[in-house]
Amino acid sequence: MQSVAQLVDQPGAPVPGLTRRAVLQGGALLLSAAIFPKDGTATTSVATPSLSISAWVKIGRDNAVTLVASQSEMGQGATTTLAAALADELYLQLDGVKIEFSPFHPAYRDPVYNWMFTGNSQSTSSFYDIMRRMGAAAREMLISAAASRWGAAAADIKIDNGRLLHPDGRRSLTYGQVADDAARLPVPEKPTLRPQAPSAGRALRRWDIPAKVDGRAEFGIDVKLPQMLTAAVRCAPRFGARLTSYNAGSVKSKPGVVAAVEVPGGLAVVAKTYWQARRALDHAQLVWSEEGSEFTSTDALAGIYSERLATGPYFIHRSSTPAGGVIVGAADLEATYQLPFQAHATMEPMNCTAWISGGRCEIWAPTQGVELAQTVAAQVTSLPIDRITIHRTLLGGGFGRRLVADFIKQTLLVAMAVQRPVKLIWSREEDMTHDFYRPGVLHKISAVTNAAGMPTSIVHRVVSPSHMLYIFPRGMFPQMKDWTDPIAPPEEIDTMSVEGLLEIPYSIPNQRVEQHRLDLDVPVSVWRTTGHGLNNFVIESFVDELAVAAKKDPVAYRRALLHADSRSLNVLNLVAEKSDWGQSANGTGQGVALARAFGGYIAAAAEVTLQGSKVKVRRLTLAADCGRLLDPGIATSNIEGGAVWGLSAIKTQVTFDRGRAVQSNFDAFEPLHLWETPSIDVHFVPSDDKPGGTGELGPVPVPAAVCNAIHAATGRRLRSLPLSRSGLSFA
Repeated sequence: MQSVAQLVDQPGAPVPGLTRRAVLQGGALLLSAAIFPKDGTATTSVATPSLSISAWVKIGRDNAVTLVASQSEMGQGATTTLAAALADELYLQLDGVKIEFSPFHPAYRDPVYNWMFTGNSQSTSSFYDIMRRMGAAAREMLISAAASRWGAAAADIKIDNGRLLHPDGRRSLTYGQVADDAARLPVPEKPTLRPQAPSAGRALRRWDIPAKVDGRAEFGIDVKLPQMLTAAVRCAPRFGARLTSYNAGSVKSKPGVVAAVEVPGGLAVVAKTYWQARRALDHAQLVWSEEGSEFTSTDALAGIYSERLATGPYFIHRSSTPAGGVIVGAADLEATYQLPFQAHATMEPMNCTAWISGGRCEIWAPTQGVELAQTVAAQVTSLPIDRITIHRTLLGGGFGRRLVADFIKQTLLVAMAVQRPVKLIWSREEDMTHDFYRPGVLHKISAVTNAAGMPTSIVHRVVSPSHMLYIFPRGMFPQMKDWTDPIAPPEEIDTMSVEGLLEIPYSIPNQRVEQHRLDLDVPVSVWRTTGHGLNNFVIESFVDELAVAAKKDPVAYRRALLHADSRSLNVLNLVAEKSDWGQSANGTGQGVALARAFGGYIAAAAEVTLQGSKVKVRRLTLAADCGRLLDPGIATSNIEGGAVWGLSAIKTQVTFDRGRAVQSNFDAFEPLHLWETPSIDVHFVPSDDKPGGTGELGPVPVPAAVCNAIHAATGRRLRSLPLSRSGLSFA
């Protein structure tokens, strides 16, 4: 069996079973991008039309144009922006084309990581230019085909919304009429792009919204297949425990039940309907082993964090201090911050549908991690990669949780056992208590300041598990037999836990960043904002403390540190202007925070009041520089939604009792309510720089801005989240 890891080592290798003949039988022109080379950099040319790799553009004889989306859609709008880039170069209106999700193929790998996934706010920054080239190449091929048929000069042929116009002004051809001929032409290596992309800078009508509004949209949980069964699953409440027994007779006696299937760490019950499976599972009398995790972390992080903070050992990620890493002078200010574990809590719980029959495996899943899922499927079924097809649906929330393939593995095991199509659905409780949580972090920071109170040296000590255990590209671990197992990458490239610390915008001469990579026996992984969200709370709270100690205005203090970073300074100045900084009413506190993350820059200003222990966030102003703004409507929505996510992160947490997650539903893990949501204003700094991400940028500075505002209003400095640790809550 050829693995995905082997394909990585063979740039340009054809996918078995996909031939030019098979594609052309459909009468369509398919245009594909080049395989990215092993070093992870994008090529400047496009592949020859051998059609041995998957497609970005399909044009049928009926003139139906389909644009293929490599990225998953979970509400962030990236598929609209990328499809518009293709449509622009083809002189088509976006609402006149179809959009479909791609299967797995190396051509769809992110050019930065050489890995097919959707996350890290990279979709537009990684793929926008590629989509324009693919559209332009398709256009030139269509024009060449028409020119050959007419005996006309290609330069004299014009295009109008899917039609090729003869130079005489009387004759025309549709794209579909020349699709077969175009597919046989060499693909231009350097197609000419339109001088201006018509959709760029405009708020477009998103293709996915109408179907979401009227109920036509298909999420993973909506998939229906002929003769499909439904499964419910329950795994040991304690991480590391096993199922030792269950009452099989009780389960199988329940109405509609077809089978009970043991899966790693638990039991799945298969029935005609989900409710039948769930009810039978409730009566299964499950007995769990006594082994497993002893990890306990309640209102404060577990004691192991403090122990490792004191003793290390530490890996040095950055040091601009002299050899030996000793910062000259005693610290003038030192603080320790705690941030809690968090659940992803997607609105759509984990689910997957699988059908394994006739030597083929088909999967319908709301997944962010297509490449990981594809190889997990090959490992579970022992089928070759080319016999496995993943059909992506819309995602009812991702936030990084759906990069992992544990729920897909479960579904495959169940489908193999019953030899029928099976949709497996997790309950809310299963979803919340068997997450791959954002890790809790203990972070000590200290600074030496000069006579003016400005930092000359800063040291970070971070105690955190790796965020990358379950999602780091597996191709570099050829020894792995099960890609759902955790594995830590080498420390020198395992930098997510210190994201935002290695590239702070402030000019501080001496900086040192150390991490102790804590080993835990509870599963942790990436969470929206990755390491940036955690570390920004620390650095921006601490900079605020430095400003207070220096008796300087927090905005003015930051300005003095930003003389080498004009883009950060611009967003800070814009947020100060738009938030009416320094003009708040008595009893109101203002707080500010700044971030550089995901290829963009953002500043947040919060305005709060307190009545007793109740915090009311009245206003939240955000200013962002996301590079060239491709779609202001989508960017604004992402920043606004991100701000709400950031506010939720101030009030939620997951705690553990002897290896068991305590919070199991939204009654205990309670995100922000509508009545707690402030007025949110979003502004953008005009920029011609490369587009950056917006999906994860918005939440990053919000917790620090709000907590800095609480300090301004009350004099209380919050160094530990959530708010409840300080006896506070949102009003």
